[in-house]
Amino acid sequence: MSIVSLSFLLFLAISLLLYYILPKKTQPYALLAASTVFYALSGIGNLIIVTVTMAAVYFFSRLMQKNLDETELLTKDLDRKQARAIKDEMKRKRKKYLVWSLVTIIGVLAVLKYTNFVIANINDILGIMHLGKIRGLDLVIPLGISFYSFMMISYITDLYHGKISAEKNFFKYAAYVLYFPHVMQGPIARHNIVAPQLYAEHKFDYDMFTKGLWLMLWGYFKKTIIADGFAVFTDVIFNGWDKYHGVIFIVAGIMYSVQIYCDFSGCMDIVRGASECFGIKLSQNFERPYFSQSLPEFWRRWHISLGAFFKDYIFYPVSTSKIFLKINTGARKIFGSEVGRSIASSVPILSVWILTGLWHGPSWNFICWGLFHGILISLSTAFEQPIEKLSDKLHIKRDCFSFSLIRIFRTFFLCVIGRIIFIAPSIKASLTMLKSSLSLSISLPNIYDFCETKWHFLQLGLTLVISCVILFFVSLAQELMKKSGSTMTVRDWLAKQNIWFRWMILLAGLCAVFILGNYGAGAGRSFIYEQF
Repeated sequence: MSIVSLSFLLFLAISLLLYYILPKKTQPYALLAASTVFYALSGIGNLIIVTVTMAAVYFFSRLMQKNLDETELLTKDLDRKQARAIKDEMKRKRKKYLVWSLVTIIGVLAVLKYTNFVIANINDILGIMHLGKIRGLDLVIPLGISFYSFMMISYITDLYHGKISAEKNFFKYAAYVLYFPHVMQGPIARHNIVAPQLYAEHKFDYDMFTKGLWLMLWGYFKKTIIADGFAVFTDVIFNGWDKYHGVIFIVAGIMYSVQIYCDFSGCMDIVRGASECFGIKLSQNFERPYFSQSLPEFWRRWHISLGAFFKDYIFYPVSTSKIFLKINTGARKIFGSEVGRSIASSVPILSVWILTGLWHGPSWNFICWGLFHGILISLSTAFEQPIEKLSDKLHIKRDCFSFSLIRIFRTFFLCVIGRIIFIAPSIKASLTMLKSSLSLSISLPNIYDFCETKWHFLQLGLTLVISCVILFFVSLAQELMKKSGSTMTVRDWLAKQNIWFRWMILLAGLCAVFILGNYGAGAGRSFIYEQF
C-alpha cells in the first residue's frame, strides 16, 4: 500500500479512529494490529520472515536481560576488583547472545538481499572462464528489511551495553519494530526514544494532530509535485543515457538531486506527520542538506538516522578496535604523526561508506558511490587544517556570505556527481556520462521525449519552477529560524495566523497536490527508497 494513495489515507483514518475510541491501555496493541495488517498487505511471506526474525531477537534479548539482572545481583555487595571480574565474565556470556542475534538479523538480510548479487558476480567470472552459470534464486525481500533490521541491531546492541532494558512483552516489542508509519523507509527509530511513546497512553491532542496533517500535506507537495515532476525528465535521460551527450547529464543530475531529496524527505514528512496524529514524534531525518558547506555536514543533515546508526555502531567500534589502534600506531611510525593519523582515520570512514553503499542495494554503482563519498570525506578531513592555514596566508575571508555561498555550491556540485554515479544503470554508463559532461557540447532532447504536447511540457515546467521557488523559501525560512536560535517552526508560525489565512494555504496545498500532482508520466510513482 503506497502512502501516496487514497487507500493509505483511508487506512490511516480508520486506524486513528480506532486508536482514540478504544481504551487507552489497548493503544499499543491497536497500533500493532494496524501495523500487522499494513505489513501483511505487502505479502504474508514478508510478515512471516519479519515475525521469525523478531521472535529470535526477542528470545536472545530476554536471555541478555537475565544476564544483566544476574550481574547486578552478583556484584551488589562486592568491592570494585571482584565486581569487575564478575562483570567481565558475565559480559563474555552476554556477548554470545549478541553474536547470535546479529548473525540472525544480518544473516537474513544478507541472504535475502545479496544472494543473487553474489551469484551474478560469480556468473560473470564463470562466463570469462567459459563455464556454466548458476541459477539465481527467487527470494522474497520483505518490505523495509534494511530499516527494521537496523532497528533490531540497535536494540540488541544497546541492550548488550546496558543502555536499555529488554521489553518483556513480545507484542509491545513487535509494535516498536512494525510501527507502520516508519516501517517502509524509516527513520531508523531508537528503542529508548520511540518505545516509551508507543507504550504511553495518548489523549487526542488537536494542536499536535493538525500540525501532523500540515506536515503530511507538505510531504505530499514535495513528493507528488516536485519529485514525480522531475522524474518525467530524469527517467528519460538516465534510462536513455546512450542517446545524449554533454552537460545535459549535469542538468539531469541537478534535477535528480532535487527529485531524490523531495522524494525521500517528502516521505519522511508524511510518515512523521501521520505518527504525530497518533501523538508519537519520530526523529527528524532531514535538515535542509543543500544548505551544507561541506560533504561531512551534508551527510549529517541527510538521512540523519542512518548516519547516526553507522556512527554509533560501525564508526566508533572500528575506531576503538584493537586492529585499528595497531593500524594507527603503525601509520604514525611510518608516515609521521599528522599524515599517519589522517591515513588511519580513513579506515573507519571508508568502512562506513562502503557499508552505506551496500546498504542501498546489491549494485556496484552503490558501492562506487559509497567509495566516492568516503574518499572525498577522508581527503576533506586530512586537508582541513592545511587549507585553513593556506586561506590565512592568502588572506581569504572565510566568515562571510560569499565564501559560504561558494562552499554551498561546491558541496552541491560534488553531490550531483555522486548522484550520477548512484542513478546510472551501470558503472560504464556513469563513467560515460561523467566523461561526456566535461565537454561544452549539449544534446537537447526533444520535448516529445517527455510530454505528449508542448502545452503539457510548458505546464509541467512552470509547475516545477514555482514549486521549487516555494520549496526554497520555506527551506530558507527554516534555516534562518534555526540559525537565529528560535525553536519556532513554520508550522508554529502558521498556527499563529488568522484562520482564513490558514484555510487559504490549506486549500491551495490540497488543490496543488490533487490537481498538479496527478498529471505527468511520473504520477503515482513509488518512493525511490522503497527499494532499499
